[in-house]
Amino acid sequence: MFLGTSMVALFANATLLNFLSTQLPAQKDPDGIFDQPFKKYYNYIVVGAGSAGSIIATRLSEDRTNVLLLEAGGSDLENEFTRIPSQWLRTLWTKENWSFDTVPQKYSFMSEASRKTKGHCGKVLGGTGSINGMYYIRGSRYDYDKWKKEGCTGWGYDDVLPYFKKSEDIQIPELINSSYHGHGGPLVITEGHTAPLEFLHRLAAKEKGLPVTDCNGFNQLGYCAIQANVKNGERCSSASCFLRPKLHRRNLQVATNSHVTKIIIQNGEAKGVVVMKNGKKTRIYAREEVIISAGVFGSPKLLLLSGVGPRHHLEKLRVPLKADLPVGEGMQYHMQYFFQYSITTPMNMNQEKALDQQSIMDYIFYKTGVQTRSGIDGAIFARLPTNHDLDFLPDMQLTFIANAFEGENIKCAIQRMNHMRVFDETSRSADVGFAVNICKLHHKSRGTVRLKSKNPMKPPLIDPQYLANQDDVDSYVKVIRYMQEFANNSAWNSIGTKFIRQEECTSFCKAFTFDTDDYWKCMIRHYARNSNHQVGTCRMGALHDKTAVVDPHLRVIGIRNLRVADSSVMRNVPSGNTNAPTMMIGEKAADMIKKSRYKRLLSVVLLLGND
Repeated sequence: MFLGTSMVALFANATLLNFLSTQLPAQKDPDGIFDQPFKKYYNYIVVGAGSAGSIIATRLSEDRTNVLLLEAGGSDLENEFTRIPSQWLRTLWTKENWSFDTVPQKYSFMSEASRKTKGHCGKVLGGTGSINGMYYIRGSRYDYDKWKKEGCTGWGYDDVLPYFKKSEDIQIPELINSSYHGHGGPLVITEGHTAPLEFLHRLAAKEKGLPVTDCNGFNQLGYCAIQANVKNGERCSSASCFLRPKLHRRNLQVATNSHVTKIIIQNGEAKGVVVMKNGKKTRIYAREEVIISAGVFGSPKLLLLSGVGPRHHLEKLRVPLKADLPVGEGMQYHMQYFFQYSITTPMNMNQEKALDQQSIMDYIFYKTGVQTRSGIDGAIFARLPTNHDLDFLPDMQLTFIANAFEGENIKCAIQRMNHMRVFDETSRSADVGFAVNICKLHHKSRGTVRLKSKNPMKPPLIDPQYLANQDDVDSYVKVIRYMQEFANNSAWNSIGTKFIRQEECTSFCKAFTFDTDDYWKCMIRHYARNSNHQVGTCRMGALHDKTAVVDPHLRVIGIRNLRVADSSVMRNVPSGNTNAPTMMIGEKAADMIKKSRYKRLLSVVLLLGND
């Protein structure tokens, strides 16, 4: 709860942080490497150098084919904080984030005067993978089996596991010999807990009968320590670990600050793109395919601008219709709500420790210490006791945050609790504690992405409709009850763990008695936040599926030589964070495109052989 103001307190000392960023070994892009003149034709044009797009372009350029990768944002090296794991939250308030506004929300964000929230997504090489928390979670095996069952042939767990492994270079000793992890891939995965509290969270889970598991392995349910895409103390994204090492390839051209305004579609076939760079529009053509990887907001926006979308919406804006498809419909997501706990033993991370000069020196000279960590210790994936569904999907993700939130509301609550003698011992302070991110999975509410106008430089019209379905709120209360029961464990009791009641320091929900169901429903509608795990705005499905925009080969239905490959195509939101599944989609998309090309080349060879 109150993530925006509370977490930023960890990064308040700008002088020290700027010193940290300037002392990193200099990394600079070769002059002009992202500003080469455009050719008229390429074999493939990839729109968006994000978590999927960077992988697709890198993999396609392994063959003798010309690939153009277009990115609206700049280089990830322009902001050193994209490299430092502990400082990832600072990137959310920079030019590397599109930071789209939503429309005012009717059922959520009631504590905000505008009732609006942000749609965070990366505007930089590496996309959102260059500004996120580096938490590597694949989702449940049953997520993908459900995709397959609903018509996404080739997307069952056994189908996608090889692509997760292909990317990966697992460097966690306990998982080295696991058949669920890969070796030698560009994406380095390391264990990344931040504080000694992780051990107590593990003990607490065992006490509650939860297994300690590899949540990216056979069974996701249970407790697992964080797995993070961090290499040698720095973020390992699709830009830094896939794309950048291959920029020397002569058949791979990457252009930054290049805003694609339209897909050129003629007679039901994608021919190329219109790109705006340095104030100049250029038409560029693809001999084989255009692949859109502009993200959950950008991909539907570009399709709509190009005439692919719901007929009624495009006709209203007088955009010529190319294909009547449910683009921008059915957006899915996760919500999060924070519980803050006070403890008596300073085993946590806080502002003072994060800005300790020794920790900064350790990072600068040795790339070790807390600066190499994102602030997460581990997570629990669990089902509610009342869930008797046979899909075996978890209902919740409880993520243990090592940091004490030191915002004014927390300080206020601690002072009140000290005054009321809630604590058994002497007074406590806000800098000794930890938080739990309570994430309810699999919401029933659905949102939309639309165009505000035909102007391609205008942001999209995003209406997530967070918590519009009452069941999402009712089930969230059940998840909170599970969390409360979990908190009563001997491991946490050994360090004097106490829940911090913040309601007296807020302006809302005072009409309800604390800890009643109605109280929590009110608090959820006021203070639950989006997890930035939005998916499904260009949904994948079978050809006859009326909710589908792309088929299981990620081809836009009814338009030849056009694919979408990013989080927007996900059939349903996975059980967990979405960056790892998005990277998998990039790997699988590249493989499908290559196979399609080989098939075409073979048919040409056979045709010539018959002449």
